[in-house]
Amino acid sequence: MSTTIGLTLEPLDVLFFRDGRPFGAATRGRSDLPQPQTLAGAIWTALLDAHRCDFPTLAAALQQGHSLAAALGKARCPEWIAKLRVRGPWLARTGAEDSSGGRRFEVLVPVPAVLHRVKAEAEDGAGLLPRLRPLPAGRLPGWHETGNDEQQELRPLWLTRREATEPLTGFLTPRGLRRFLADEDVPGTEVLAPDELFAFDHRTGIGIEPDRLSAQTGIIYEASFLALKRDLKQRQEVLLYAEVVLPEDSGAGALVGLQTIPFGGEGRRVRVERVAPWPWHQYERLPRGDQRPLVLLTTPGFFAGRWKPHRLNASLVAAAVPGALAVSGWDLARGGPKPNRFAAQAGSTYFLDQPLDPWPGTLSDRPRDQQQGWGCYLKGVWTACS
Repeated sequence: MSTTIGLTLEPLDVLFFRDGRPFGAATRGRSDLPQPQTLAGAIWTALLDAHRCDFPTLAAALQQGHSLAAALGKARCPEWIAKLRVRGPWLARTGAEDSSGGRRFEVLVPVPAVLHRVKAEAEDGAGLLPRLRPLPAGRLPGWHETGNDEQQELRPLWLTRREATEPLTGFLTPRGLRRFLADEDVPGTEVLAPDELFAFDHRTGIGIEPDRLSAQTGIIYEASFLALKRDLKQRQEVLLYAEVVLPEDSGAGALVGLQTIPFGGEGRRVRVERVAPWPWHQYERLPRGDQRPLVLLTTPGFFAGRWKPHRLNASLVAAAVPGALAVSGWDLARGGPKPNRFAAQAGSTYFLDQPLDPWPGTLSDRPRDQQQGWGCYLKGVWTACS
C-alpha cells in the first residue's frame, strides 16, 4: 500500500526556474514558478545522490534502452525509486504556530479560469466574483455546432451579469477554494494577487573566462530571480508545498537525504520538512440533487488533446482553459534536450454531466506525466444557468 507524505520547501535564497528560450549575452533570464517536472527531478536526483547512485552507469543504461527500474538496478540504487510519485508544487503560506509549536500553513491554488472580477470593483476586491457557467443547450441564438464529433456537445460558457468583467489572476485561499468547489459565491477577498506572494529580484551578471577566471569583454546579462515573500515581524512566509507518494516496498527511511536539496538553476537550494499531507478531500464535493461534477486543475496537465483530458471525453459539457504552458528542459540522464510540449494551465475548469468511475489519480494521459505530478485536480460541483 502506498504512503503519501507532505513536504514543505523553504527557499534558502532566491530561486531560478527558467523556460527553454535561449539565454545569453545582452538578454534577460526571467524565473517562472516551478513546474512539476522540476520538483520531481529535484526529489529523484536527491534520493539517487543519497543512495550513492552511479550516475554514469545509470545514464548509459537508459541510453541503451533499459527501463528506469532496470537502469537503477545496474547503477546500484533501490529500484523502488522508479515507482515513486510526486505531486505539486503549490504555493503555501504559513500562519500562527499550532498547539504543538509547529507552523501552520495553508496551500493556495491558481484561480479557476471561470472566475471573473467586475471591473468597477477591481480596486477594493470586496464584491462577490462572477462565475461563468455552461449555457443550456439551444439557449444561445446563432450558436452553431462545429461539426466536429468530439466537440459537438460542448456548450458555450455564459455570464449572467450585465456589468463589464475581466478574468482573474492570482491564487485562491482554502476558504475560497471550498466555496468554489461547493458552487457557492466566492468573495474577491479570497483571491491573493501574485505580488502578495512573490516578487522578482533583478540582478546583473557578467560572463567569466573559464581559463583565466576573468570577466569576458562585453558579456553582460540580467536575470530575474523568484523571491517568495517573507514577513519576519508577522512570522509569516510563503513556501512551496509538495507531496511524495512512496511505493509499498520503499521501506523505512525512504526519504533519507532530503533535508536540504538543490532546486532549480543557479545552484539554489531549499530546506525540506516533512509535514502532514494537506487534507484535499475536505474541500472536494460530489454532486447531489441537480448538481453535476466539475474538475479543477491545480497543476498544469499534458493531454493528448492538448487542452482536453482524454478521460473526460465521454462526459465533458464545457471547459474554460486560460492558455497553454510551453514546457521543455534538459534530460541529464540522456544528455540532451527534452522535446517542447504544451500543457493546459493550472486553473483550467472542466464541466461534466456525470462523475467518472473510477476517478483517476491525475488527469494526464501518460503514466510518466502522472508520476511527475502533471494534471493534479480537485472535484467540485456546478449547477446549470436558470
